[in-house]
Amino acid sequence: MRLYKILKLACIILLPAVFSACQKVINVNLNATAARYDVQGNVTNQPGPYLVTITKSVNFNQDNVYPTVSGAVVVITDVTANQADTLTETTPGNYKTHVLTGTPGHTYQLYVNAASNIFTATSTMPALVNLDSLYTQPSPFGGDHPELVPEYTDPVLVGHNYHYYHFTEYYNDTESSNIIVRNDALINGQVVKQTIGGEYLMTGDSVALYLECIDSGVYVYYSTLELTENQNSASPSNPLTNLTGGALGYFSAHTSSLKTLIVK
Repeated sequence: MRLYKILKLACIILLPAVFSACQKVINVNLNATAARYDVQGNVTNQPGPYLVTITKSVNFNQDNVYPTVSGAVVVITDVTANQADTLTETTPGNYKTHVLTGTPGHTYQLYVNAASNIFTATSTMPALVNLDSLYTQPSPFGGDHPELVPEYTDPVLVGHNYHYYHFTEYYNDTESSNIIVRNDALINGQVVKQTIGGEYLMTGDSVALYLECIDSGVYVYYSTLELTENQNSASPSNPLTNLTGGALGYFSAHTSSLKTLIVK
């Protein structure tokens, strides 16, 4: 596992070169700050309703409990279809859509007004890439814990564009805290069979894996968040966000494909 962590850190250090040869190195602010709004919203190609959550951050010397934010005005607009959906707060800090439909290729805009604090973000849903299969294979480092292997075909892109991927994992119905993002800078147009580590799989474990196609802004958010995932802090360590207005968090319009298995 230690070797895996070292290899993963080495890959993340090379991240800025993937975007551009002249891109500046990403600096992540780890300093404690006053409480800030944390907005997290998703629109997918799956049937709605879609959810936006609003909380406030806490500092490293506070309990890992995030105060919810009620009474906000939250609107998601399908810019492509010219359709706005005003969300309803169903439980404290949780806001759900009513009529919105997630469509690949459409651009979505989030608007939040929380106590006169305005936050906005825009995200375009990429085309769907299906997760073709999910299986396990023996670990190259030995031992009794196999590795998880998702298989998918990366579409061919011409020029300097990339596909960006985020994986969401559930083990025995519990969401993993692992942050796993990839791009196709080195695998454009290939069948991808790259293992996913970080969890000790046991015989009988149930696994659900979502392959999410995300846009570049959300990719940067997850990548910089991954840089700080081992920090001992109850507050997000200020990853780069696609939200304007000073909030933490992200807004993502993405496609999602699911595979499940039972470890044998």
